Amino acid sequence: MKFYVAILLILSLLFSCQKEPVHYDSGSNEAINQWILKNMDDYYFWKINQSGHNLSDNPIQFFQNLLHKDDHYSAIVQNMNLASYKNNFETSFGFDFIQVKREGSIQAIVTLVVPGSQAEQMGIKRGDVLLKINDLNLNADISRSVEKILNGNSLNLMRKDGKEFKIASAYIAQPGIYKATTIEVDNKKLGYVYLSHFNFDSGYDLIREIQKFKTEQVKDVILDLRYNPGGQVSYAAFCALLLGNVNPTDRFVNMVGNSKVGKKEYSFIDALSTQPDGYSFKAEDIKSKSLNLSKIYILSSKQSASASELMINNLKPYMDVIQIGESTMGKDMASINITSDNETSGNRYKWIMSPLVYQLFNSKGEGNYKTGLKPQININEFSAEELYPFGDIRDPLIQAAVHGEVKLKAGTRKEPTIEVVYRSKTALQMVVDEI
Repeated sequence: MKFYVAILLILSLLFSCQKEPVHYDSGSNEAINQWILKNMDDYYFWKINQSGHNLSDNPIQFFQNLLHKDDHYSAIVQNMNLASYKNNFETSFGFDFIQVKREGSIQAIVTLVVPGSQAEQMGIKRGDVLLKINDLNLNADISRSVEKILNGNSLNLMRKDGKEFKIASAYIAQPGIYKATTIEVDNKKLGYVYLSHFNFDSGYDLIREIQKFKTEQVKDVILDLRYNPGGQVSYAAFCALLLGNVNPTDRFVNMVGNSKVGKKEYSFIDALSTQPDGYSFKAEDIKSKSLNLSKIYILSSKQSASASELMINNLKPYMDVIQIGESTMGKDMASINITSDNETSGNRYKWIMSPLVYQLFNSKGEGNYKTGLKPQININEFSAEELYPFGDIRDPLIQAAVHGEVKLKAGTRKEPTIEVVYRSKTALQMVVDEI
């Protein structure tokens, strides 16, 4: 009896010694950081960094200090706190560019211009060579100055022909489809679609373009994802159902999380069911409009990321995916969105964090592409004398799709040595769940 009493006494002492969680004032850094720490410990793919942080730190800095050294994508923002959001040229000024070095000199070349933006209205075009941004000469690497430029209210550009432009900063909601057209060469018809990101805003537009391709009896499609930073997993499933010879119940993605999260398997219909509020696309309706392709050409670059890479990798078990261009960015993971509650945020705006939670694999278990997905046909578009408009038959990547691997296989053309000095590294989060 004394033995049992002793055990009960020890247990009671142990429980009495356990510390109750400290309660911090709602909206304080301590309350927010405690919420961050708890959820990161539960959901984050890696073990969180246990050193170098303090609950009184700024929440953004606190969150960043928890991240694994290989994590370049997890993010946290606060509603209406613009300082917590990352800007880029495309969404702030309506264009993007790259700096490349060839034969010893650096050139800044416009890679895209957002349709309807002020930049387009002013006459800036894909392929334009820029000499200056503000007071910076573009014949030198400007990577360290980009953040300062993006935080400005406007920027000044000088083009190679001497023309100058002043563009005001604004939030630019770009269309999902920049260009869709049918290319006809040697009695061969190919559909071409430039998809800027994976978002249901362009869902009905994409259906309409696919129906045009069916009417025109298009048998092959070129999906241009070379500057697509990703987006919604549900929209990737939508595109796959609309384009490929896949069944809604086929497995689309295998997701592997930490020991607490475990594993998940999503079919195409499962992934589609996670589409945002306000959309109600049904798998059977999409399949009735599908091209049911057995082969697809996908154009890629180092700026193809996230859901773009998911499309390439996870369609491979079901169809012939011919990737043309450069290796992709290498984001093989998906996030969940976690929103702070009122007790944490108080009367202040809510925090939303998007930690990496799942590593992604296709139905055959193929994944692990942290160094990017390598194309079958490796072509650097900047090896051409100029950049052509999207969908232009003179584009070397489109040429490869039209004429095939035989004509453009390695050794049939000599390309100049090209070094990329600066380019955007934006990757949109693939969100598979919300908490």
